[in-house]
Amino acid sequence: MDIKRILACFAVAALCLTGTAFAAEKANLNSATEDELAADPNIGADLARKIVEYRENVGDFASYEELKEVEGITDTKIKEINEHFQIEGVASFDCNC
Repeated sequence: MDIKRILACFAVAALCLTGTAFAAEKANLNSATEDELAADPNIGADLARKIVEYRENVGDFASYEELKEVEGITDTKIKEINEHFQIEGVASFDCNC
């Protein structure tokens, strides 16, 4: 098992133990670390990396629609991400998907 996978496992365990991974209060998508994003079963390591790279290159997400600029993110994926993450100051994502 490579080091990234081991670290991701530790991140998941830590989030579950603290109750923040799937708590009622959503984490901020713009401040979540790559490990925190990767720990979410709806995101995973590859998409977490792409989300963080987008934030580093373009800046924080200002809308859920902007998430579609990240390769691999569709309306359905945004709805899944929105189960545990929010964009602070932006209403929850609502789609007919």
